[in-house]
Amino acid sequence: MVYHSSLVDEEGITKACGCPLLPLKGKTDIIDEAITFFRANVFFRNFDIKNPADKLLIYLTYYINLSLKRLEGCRTLAVGTKAIINLGLENVPIPGESGFPFTALFHPPQSQNEAELFRDYLKQIREETSGRLLSVAYRPNGTPNKWWLAFAKRKFMNISLN
Repeated sequence: MVYHSSLVDEEGITKACGCPLLPLKGKTDIIDEAITFFRANVFFRNFDIKNPADKLLIYLTYYINLSLKRLEGCRTLAVGTKAIINLGLENVPIPGESGFPFTALFHPPQSQNEAELFRDYLKQIREETSGRLLSVAYRPNGTPNKWWLAFAKRKFMNISLN
């Protein structure tokens, strides 16, 4: 069974491209859920959406999978950090642009402001996810955690990672 987001309260939450822009750094935020559920959810080829926060959970699961793929050959935390920083410097595609993996889940932005808002939010959650992921993908002594990096070989929702 797929794990869904428990963040279902949408009242007062800004949306862009049909996706809630959930606040980060609460008690348990969407990034915590994505990292916690990643090793179970990555095995699924289909993911039925129960609430709008599930869209973010799907996106973050994909991003964690992509990040682990980049960390796969990194033998130290320092090298892994550099790889994640380089990933963060890449262009972040949004719905309607080539390279966005979930065109069926998110609608294209209706305005330039919505496009900028969503791109900035995706950059923010990717950056925050990267930092938190490094703390589980590597042990305190800086060596790789094989119980996390082994998942770099998995394909989430049958999406190929470059």
